Amino acid sequence: MSRTFITSLGLLFLLGLPAGSVIAQEPVSRVDGGATKPGGFVVSDIVIEGNERIDLGTILNYLPIRNRDRFVPGEDSARVLRALYETGLFSDVVVKRRGTNILVVKVVERPAIGSISINGNKKIDTEELTKSLRQADIALGRVYNRSILETVERELRRVYFSSGNYGSEIDINVEKLERNRVALDITITEGAVARIEHINIVGNESFDEKTLLNLLQSSEKKINPFSSADEYSQVKLAADIETLRSYYQDRGYIRFEVDSTQVSISQDKRDIFIVINIREGERYRLRGIELEGEVDIPREELLSLITVKEGDVFARKDIVSSSNAINDRLGQDGYAFADVDVLPDINDESRDVGLTFVISPGKRVYVRRITFTGQYKTRDEVLRREMRQLEGSRFSPALVNRSRIRLQRLAFMQGVSIRTPRVPGTDDQVDLEITVQEGQSGSFSAGLGYGSDGGATVNLAFQQDNLFGTGESLQFSFDNSDTVRQLSLSFQNPYFTDDGISRTVGAFIRETDTSDQDSTSRYLASTRGASVRFGVPLSEFSTFRIGLGYERTELGTTTESSDEVVNFLEEEGDTFNIYDLNLGFTYDTRNRTVFATDGTAHRLSLEAAIPGSDYTYYKLGYSFEFFQALTDRYTLSSTLRVDSGYGYGDFDNLPFFNRYFAGGVRTLRGYDTGSLGPRDSKDNAAGGDYRTLGTVEVIFPPPFVEEPGATRLSLFTDFGNVFEDTNAFDVDEFRGSYGVAFVWLSPVGPLTFSLSNPYNDQEGDEKQQFQFTIGSIF
Repeated sequence: MSRTFITSLGLLFLLGLPAGSVIAQEPVSRVDGGATKPGGFVVSDIVIEGNERIDLGTILNYLPIRNRDRFVPGEDSARVLRALYETGLFSDVVVKRRGTNILVVKVVERPAIGSISINGNKKIDTEELTKSLRQADIALGRVYNRSILETVERELRRVYFSSGNYGSEIDINVEKLERNRVALDITITEGAVARIEHINIVGNESFDEKTLLNLLQSSEKKINPFSSADEYSQVKLAADIETLRSYYQDRGYIRFEVDSTQVSISQDKRDIFIVINIREGERYRLRGIELEGEVDIPREELLSLITVKEGDVFARKDIVSSSNAINDRLGQDGYAFADVDVLPDINDESRDVGLTFVISPGKRVYVRRITFTGQYKTRDEVLRREMRQLEGSRFSPALVNRSRIRLQRLAFMQGVSIRTPRVPGTDDQVDLEITVQEGQSGSFSAGLGYGSDGGATVNLAFQQDNLFGTGESLQFSFDNSDTVRQLSLSFQNPYFTDDGISRTVGAFIRETDTSDQDSTSRYLASTRGASVRFGVPLSEFSTFRIGLGYERTELGTTTESSDEVVNFLEEEGDTFNIYDLNLGFTYDTRNRTVFATDGTAHRLSLEAAIPGSDYTYYKLGYSFEFFQALTDRYTLSSTLRVDSGYGYGDFDNLPFFNRYFAGGVRTLRGYDTGSLGPRDSKDNAAGGDYRTLGTVEVIFPPPFVEEPGATRLSLFTDFGNVFEDTNAFDVDEFRGSYGVAFVWLSPVGPLTFSLSNPYNDQEGDEKQQFQFTIGSIF
């Protein structure tokens, strides 16, 4: 409190007037027919002086006096002072009268916080500390007073104490800035995190202490320097208490209680000792299951969703799962605000529990409005056409979730979140507020590089997955490696028609020279081609594809060409015009197209060189992908791929330039690119008409990366091989490898690295433990 204010208050008590008041008393009078009031004057104008940052209108709004009000010294001066001081914005206020009827209010503003800097913090991010301060109402622009320093120190200590940093020190320096502002310079000395020396659980009889301790995130001191399990944290301990409670209640101990948790710390604030006192109680079983509530869904269907049965051991997780299943089923019929309460009837004498599932469905809920925020480029209709939950229709959690998945499957979307707030004043309407985070939709790159599957490379590429915000895709690329030079262009419209039929047109020029390849047959090829393909959605998850294409291939030999290549060209010629028909069927439930964590994908394909082509053949293919989230960070993935080709008409096999190959980062890691399978007369890989490949992976983000983002690691095993034809297929000839892989969705395209160790390899196999490539993800 300022000296001016104290002096003013002293005058107030001596004179019976508010501080700063110089207003004389006036006789009783009436204003605009109002009631009589002794003395004072009618305010014709209010003048505010001394304000710098605070708007004039803001101060006038706080004042209890308005123009044309009668102002009486003493009474009204006190009201003005009280109102302005209560705002906390001013350190001094003086009320004066100027002239006959002008009220002057002179204020001295408290300084504002102009900047906050935090230094010395390493274990806790500055953003997290700033967020904690903001929650304590300490932020830029807030009014500064000395009590703030205590609040800042108290809040930061709370954050560090909750993380086990009991030896942390907080030093705050206040520096004056221009325009009546201050800078808070906070220096933190974190100190060492207190580590758990010992954890003792008292009162356990049904389960041994070792079993219970293994459930906890917290653990006693470990030798492993990379483990943080022995670092004490209040939040972690609270979670461990809940883990114990869930463990017991999922095994029938409904009366389980944690009587107390005692945490003590050593004098040097480095060692923590924890004692958890529990009371197990008895084990209970279920006595009976009842269902109450009126809803227009068959009772038998709802009862079938309850997985617990009479005589089962009481298990909280199964009861909660059953309740959620009923809630989800009600949501499918539009009961978005339904409540399913489970009322237990506990009989301590017979040690059993009766359960009553009470359903309160409420009204059916409809979606009033769908809004999108966060997109800065994508047109609204591009997002809206992916929605399966529509405005004006009955609310369905399943359709909302499917809409979210369809949005996040877009190649140019990095993240999607959906809120469903109630419409104010209603009990049967919600809005869908969808926030999207656009990822990188386009890239242009040019560079030099080296790939283990093609030697030195020169590449020039342009890709735009969201052309002008329309969702259309345009790709152009030029690649020049030791073996292949290719120029390609493609354009895709995912909504060529309003009902979702897609169209892709493309053209390419490719020159192949395998003279310098050590592992595959040697030949020359020059290919030109173009195609148009359509995708027809059959259902929410399945798509039928059809396309036509044309390729012209001109072949040549080298001095190292095998007898098979030479004989083929002598018998069949060196130029082939191929008209191909492509048919395909896809059933895809993955939650993402890149870095999926859940779902499956089945693909069937038929590629046929139709009559009229210089060489007639067809290829059949099937691939399967499976993704299952193991935890929030770990995903199990498995893939299977089978390809088989046949000649028809005057031909028995595939042409050598269209055969299947195996080996390399895109097929079977650990082996040189295209090096496996049948050999030619030069002992080089010649490819085959039949191929089987498989992979099992555990995928996870790199260490110290909280969000997976654009990178991932995986532990994998690959297996498979390529064979002359289906008759030559032999599981004993499978090759395999295991290792670790890293994928980065870089601005120049996906970068894939793998370090693998082959197994079941045979003499003569060309192995390559480290491999990398730029291109599509295997």
